[in-house]
Amino acid sequence: MEASISSTKKVIYPVELFAVLLNLIFCVCSLLNIGKVETSPFGLSADRELVMAVVFFLATPLILLFIRLTNPSRNLIVQFFRLCYIQAIYILYFTESIWLSQLMFNGASFDAFFANLDFRIFGFQPAIQFPRYFQQYRIVNEMFFFSYFFYYGLVSTGVWILFIRKHYQVASRALFIISVSFFIMYVWFIFFPVKGPKYFFAELNEIWYSNFRGFFFTRIMKGLFNNTNLGGAAFPSSHVALALVAFILNWKYNRYLIPLYLPLTVLLFVSTVYLYAHYFVDIPAGIVTGIFLYLLVPLLIKPTKQLSTRVDELLAEKLHFPAIALPQTGAPSRRA
Repeated sequence: MEASISSTKKVIYPVELFAVLLNLIFCVCSLLNIGKVETSPFGLSADRELVMAVVFFLATPLILLFIRLTNPSRNLIVQFFRLCYIQAIYILYFTESIWLSQLMFNGASFDAFFANLDFRIFGFQPAIQFPRYFQQYRIVNEMFFFSYFFYYGLVSTGVWILFIRKHYQVASRALFIISVSFFIMYVWFIFFPVKGPKYFFAELNEIWYSNFRGFFFTRIMKGLFNNTNLGGAAFPSSHVALALVAFILNWKYNRYLIPLYLPLTVLLFVSTVYLYAHYFVDIPAGIVTGIFLYLLVPLLIKPTKQLSTRVDELLAEKLHFPAIALPQTGAPSRRA
């Protein structure tokens, strides 16, 4: 009997199975919300969610085409993108989860509950009062806006560094844990709409970020906030949860980054309230969620690897996909 494809003859990474599943979920959710929003791609009027359903439907064959084209390359730059391309589409899933949560519930949200919870704890609204003490200090604003800006750096660069250090197996594992954690939260946000203080409180919505003065990163993030639909995905804070997961992974595998990433992670936690993107209760909820995801997601690796091996066989034998040229045996720097 012919042996199954070994771990050195992988065609897909296990995390890609979850990407395919997420594409399916988002496609179905988009179809459920057809007829609610119009858009004008390339100047043509179209139903926004029908367009997004097509986008998510086509995402899977595009991923397979990318896999087929890049797998045989021995160029390390190509193989870096082969491994890490999923990180580039986090933002697509994130923003669409916000759109879907708004459409699924026709703009309704649970903000009143969490705003009231914050008030019961403090006797005031931290998202309103906290920034008033410091927002006149440009350097303080810059620090908080930078930590918010560097969020995707905090959750992505650990994988990059493992790849550069040639710990390919651990880089793949870390990417799986981070990405699947993201995917779980995206689906949660679709069905649990919380917009955040700057959308719930009229006084914050009115002033928006005009009262913050800073420098380079303050201007960048203010521009982003002004031009992006971010009214959702507030509870629990994915910034807190995923930054914590990434921090623990870096503690295990890239410990020399901790002196830099620890203060940035703490600043990020605080910035979620300071920039009135989150209620205070979103922070402890994010911490608990991050710990839960860190413990849960690794349990999915073994069964996903078993399923991916069967998919490898199908793609290699039936569709003649080449195996990944990148070595799959890079030794971990610390046992997972």
